[in-house]
Amino acid sequence: MPIEITTLSELTIDGKLSLGRDASSKGLFNFYGDELRVWFHKQRAQHDAIMVGAQTVRTDDPELTVRYSEGRNPLRIVTASSGELPLNARLLNDGNPTLVVVSQRASLSAVNALRQKPHVEVIACGDERVDLPGLMTLLRERGLRTLVAEGGSRLLHSLFEAQLVSTIIIKHLPIISGALEAPNYLRAEGPLSYLALSRWRITEWFVVGGVGISIYRTERAPS
Repeated sequence: MPIEITTLSELTIDGKLSLGRDASSKGLFNFYGDELRVWFHKQRAQHDAIMVGAQTVRTDDPELTVRYSEGRNPLRIVTASSGELPLNARLLNDGNPTLVVVSQRASLSAVNALRQKPHVEVIACGDERVDLPGLMTLLRERGLRTLVAEGGSRLLHSLFEAQLVSTIIIKHLPIISGALEAPNYLRAEGPLSYLALSRWRITEWFVVGGVGISIYRTERAPS
Protein backbone atom coordinates (compact mmCIF):
# COMPACT_ATOMS: atom_id res chain seq x y z
CA MET A 1 0.00 0.00 0.00
CA PRO A 2 1.31 3.50 -0.83
CA ILE A 3 1.80 6.15 1.81
CA GLU A 4 -1.37 8.11 2.51
CA ILE A 5 -0.52 11.74 1.77
CA THR A 6 -2.65 14.62 3.05
CA THR A 7 -2.05 18.25 2.13
CA LEU A 8 -2.92 20.73 4.88
CA SER A 9 -3.03 24.40 3.87
CA GLU A 10 -4.56 27.72 4.83
CA LEU A 11 -5.98 29.89 2.07
CA THR A 12 -7.31 33.43 2.03
CA ILE A 13 -10.58 34.23 0.27
CA ASP A 14 -8.58 35.29 -2.79
CA GLY A 15 -6.71 31.98 -2.81
CA LYS A 16 -3.35 33.08 -1.38
CA LEU A 17 -0.99 31.13 0.86
CA SER A 18 0.51 34.25 2.42
CA LEU A 19 -0.01 38.00 2.64
CA GLY A 20 2.63 38.91 0.06
CA ARG A 21 5.50 37.77 -2.12
CA ASP A 22 8.19 36.05 -0.03
CA ALA A 23 6.09 36.75 3.08
CA SER A 24 5.97 34.11 5.77
CA SER A 25 2.75 32.13 5.96
CA LYS A 26 2.99 32.71 9.71
CA GLY A 27 1.40 36.08 9.01
CA LEU A 28 -1.82 34.17 8.48
CA PHE A 29 -1.54 32.58 11.94
CA ASN A 30 -2.49 35.94 13.43
CA PHE A 31 -6.02 35.19 12.24
CA TYR A 32 -6.10 31.91 14.19
CA GLY A 33 -7.80 31.44 17.51
CA ASP A 34 -6.69 28.95 20.14
CA GLU A 35 -9.38 26.48 19.10
CA LEU A 36 -8.05 26.30 15.55
CA ARG A 37 -4.44 26.00 16.75
CA VAL A 38 -5.36 22.98 18.85
CA TRP A 39 -7.23 21.36 15.95
CA PHE A 40 -4.34 22.07 13.57
CA HIS A 41 -1.75 20.46 15.83
CA LYS A 42 -3.98 17.43 16.39
CA GLN A 43 -3.82 16.85 12.64
CA ARG A 44 -0.03 16.86 12.79
CA ALA A 45 0.00 14.36 15.65
CA GLN A 46 -2.07 11.90 13.62
CA HIS A 47 0.63 11.43 10.97
CA ASP A 48 3.94 9.60 10.85
CA ALA A 49 5.71 12.39 8.96
CA ILE A 50 5.32 16.04 8.06
CA MET A 51 6.88 17.51 4.91
CA VAL A 52 7.75 20.98 3.62
CA GLY A 53 10.01 22.28 0.88
CA ALA A 54 13.22 24.26 1.17
CA GLN A 55 11.52 27.59 0.43
CA THR A 56 9.17 27.15 3.38
CA VAL A 57 12.18 26.60 5.65
CA ARG A 58 13.85 29.74 4.28
CA THR A 59 10.75 31.92 4.54
CA ASP A 60 8.94 30.60 7.64
CA ASP A 61 11.68 28.95 9.72
CA PRO A 62 9.04 26.48 10.98
CA GLU A 63 9.33 24.10 13.92
CA LEU A 64 6.92 21.48 12.52
CA THR A 65 6.26 20.02 15.95
CA VAL A 66 3.13 19.28 17.98
CA ARG A 67 2.85 22.02 20.60
CA TYR A 68 -0.79 23.02 21.10
CA SER A 69 -2.13 19.51 21.52
CA GLU A 70 -1.19 16.20 23.08
CA GLY A 71 0.55 13.81 20.72
CA ARG A 72 3.83 12.76 19.21
CA ASN A 73 5.96 14.79 16.87
CA PRO A 74 5.93 13.40 13.31
CA LEU A 75 9.22 12.87 11.51
CA ARG A 76 10.11 16.13 9.77
CA ILE A 77 11.00 15.83 6.09
CA VAL A 78 12.41 18.69 4.02
CA THR A 79 12.80 18.41 0.26
CA ALA A 80 15.77 20.50 -0.87
CA SER A 81 16.96 19.51 -4.32
CA SER A 82 20.06 21.73 -4.15
CA GLY A 83 20.78 20.92 -0.52
CA GLU A 84 20.85 24.63 0.26
CA LEU A 85 19.12 25.34 3.58
CA PRO A 86 19.82 28.01 6.21
CA LEU A 87 22.02 26.23 8.72
CA ASN A 88 20.51 28.26 11.57
CA ALA A 89 17.00 26.98 10.81
CA ARG A 90 15.22 25.81 13.94
CA LEU A 91 14.38 22.36 12.63
CA LEU A 92 18.08 21.72 12.00
CA ASN A 93 19.10 22.69 15.52
CA ASP A 94 16.41 21.74 18.04
CA GLY A 95 17.47 18.10 18.46
CA ASN A 96 14.32 16.57 16.99
CA PRO A 97 14.76 14.13 14.08
CA THR A 98 14.76 15.70 10.62
CA LEU A 99 15.23 14.02 7.25
CA VAL A 100 16.55 16.27 4.46
CA VAL A 101 16.05 14.89 0.96
CA VAL A 102 18.32 16.23 -1.79
CA SER A 103 18.89 15.41 -5.44
CA GLN A 104 22.14 14.26 -7.01
CA ARG A 105 22.95 17.85 -8.02
CA ALA A 106 23.34 18.92 -4.39
CA SER A 107 26.92 19.92 -3.64
CA LEU A 108 29.03 17.78 -1.33
CA SER A 109 29.76 20.81 0.85
CA ALA A 110 26.04 21.52 1.36
CA VAL A 111 25.32 17.89 2.21
CA ASN A 112 28.25 17.65 4.64
CA ALA A 113 27.16 20.84 6.41
CA LEU A 114 23.70 19.38 6.94
CA ARG A 115 25.07 16.04 8.15
CA GLN A 116 27.05 17.80 10.86
CA LYS A 117 23.79 18.83 12.50
CA PRO A 118 22.64 16.56 15.36
CA HIS A 119 19.68 14.30 14.55
CA VAL A 120 19.66 15.41 10.90
CA GLU A 121 19.81 12.69 8.24
CA VAL A 122 20.43 13.46 4.57
CA ILE A 123 19.51 11.16 1.70
CA ALA A 124 19.64 11.65 -2.08
CA CYS A 125 16.67 10.73 -4.25
CA GLY A 126 16.45 11.97 -7.83
CA ASP A 127 18.80 13.54 -10.35
CA GLU A 128 17.98 17.24 -10.83
CA ARG A 129 14.90 17.37 -8.57
CA VAL A 130 13.82 15.28 -5.64
CA ASP A 131 12.02 12.23 -7.02
CA LEU A 132 8.83 12.34 -4.94
CA PRO A 133 7.41 8.94 -5.99
CA GLY A 134 10.79 7.36 -5.31
CA LEU A 135 10.96 9.11 -1.95
CA MET A 136 7.56 7.75 -0.97
CA THR A 137 8.79 4.25 -1.74
CA LEU A 138 11.81 4.78 0.52
CA LEU A 139 9.65 6.15 3.32
CA ARG A 140 7.26 3.22 3.02
CA GLU A 141 10.20 0.83 3.34
CA ARG A 142 11.10 2.63 6.58
CA GLY A 143 7.68 1.87 7.98
CA LEU A 144 5.97 5.23 7.48
CA ARG A 145 2.31 4.98 6.54
CA THR A 146 0.89 8.53 6.65
CA LEU A 147 2.35 11.92 5.75
CA VAL A 148 0.99 15.45 5.94
CA ALA A 149 2.41 18.05 3.54
CA GLU A 150 2.35 21.64 4.77
CA GLY A 151 4.64 22.94 2.09
CA GLY A 152 4.33 25.90 -0.22
CA SER A 153 2.79 26.07 -3.65
CA ARG A 154 5.68 24.42 -5.52
CA LEU A 155 5.88 21.36 -3.29
CA LEU A 156 2.09 21.00 -3.34
CA HIS A 157 2.05 21.33 -7.14
CA SER A 158 4.71 18.63 -7.46
CA LEU A 159 2.78 16.25 -5.20
CA PHE A 160 -0.40 16.72 -7.23
CA GLU A 161 1.55 16.44 -10.48
CA ALA A 162 2.85 13.05 -9.36
CA GLN A 163 -0.69 12.04 -8.29
CA LEU A 164 0.48 11.22 -4.78
CA VAL A 165 -2.16 13.10 -2.78
CA SER A 166 -5.19 11.24 -1.44
CA THR A 167 -6.67 13.87 0.91
CA ILE A 168 -6.82 17.68 0.79
CA ILE A 169 -7.53 19.77 3.88
CA ILE A 170 -7.97 23.52 3.48
CA LYS A 171 -8.47 26.08 6.21
CA HIS A 172 -10.44 28.91 4.62
CA LEU A 173 -9.36 32.07 6.39
CA PRO A 174 -12.00 34.82 6.25
CA ILE A 175 -9.64 37.49 4.93
CA ILE A 176 -8.67 38.88 1.53
CA SER A 177 -4.93 39.22 1.02
CA GLY A 178 -5.21 41.68 -1.84
CA ALA A 179 -1.59 40.96 -2.81
CA LEU A 180 -1.43 39.92 -6.46
CA GLU A 181 2.17 38.76 -6.06
CA ALA A 182 1.41 36.48 -3.11
CA PRO A 183 1.70 32.76 -3.93
CA ASN A 184 -1.38 30.91 -5.08
CA TYR A 185 -2.31 27.45 -3.82
CA LEU A 186 -0.37 25.70 -6.60
CA ARG A 187 2.58 26.89 -8.67
CA ALA A 188 4.54 24.91 -11.24
CA GLU A 189 8.26 24.27 -10.79
CA GLY A 190 8.91 25.02 -14.46
CA PRO A 191 7.20 25.53 -17.84
CA LEU A 192 6.91 21.79 -18.48
CA SER A 193 5.34 21.06 -15.13
CA TYR A 194 1.58 20.86 -15.49
CA LEU A 195 -1.39 19.21 -13.85
CA ALA A 196 -3.87 16.94 -15.53
CA LEU A 197 -7.54 17.44 -14.73
CA SER A 198 -8.47 15.62 -11.53
CA ARG A 199 -11.73 15.28 -9.65
CA TRP A 200 -12.22 15.33 -5.88
CA ARG A 201 -15.21 14.84 -3.65
CA ILE A 202 -15.83 16.95 -0.58
CA THR A 203 -16.32 14.63 2.37
CA GLU A 204 -16.41 17.05 5.30
CA TRP A 205 -17.15 20.70 5.92
CA PHE A 206 -17.16 22.30 9.36
CA VAL A 207 -16.12 25.42 11.23
CA VAL A 208 -13.42 25.62 13.91
CA GLY A 209 -12.92 28.90 15.74
CA GLY A 210 -14.67 30.87 13.02
CA VAL A 211 -12.63 29.32 10.20
CA GLY A 212 -14.17 26.97 7.64
CA ILE A 213 -12.45 23.63 7.10
CA SER A 214 -13.04 21.62 3.93
CA ILE A 215 -11.79 18.08 3.38
CA TYR A 216 -11.61 16.46 -0.05
CA ARG A 217 -10.83 12.89 -1.10
CA THR A 218 -9.53 11.80 -4.48
CA GLU A 219 -11.77 10.40 -7.19
CA ARG A 220 -9.14 8.85 -9.41
CA ALA A 221 -10.47 6.81 -12.29
CA PRO A 222 -9.82 3.04 -12.03
CA SER A 223 -6.55 2.05 -13.70
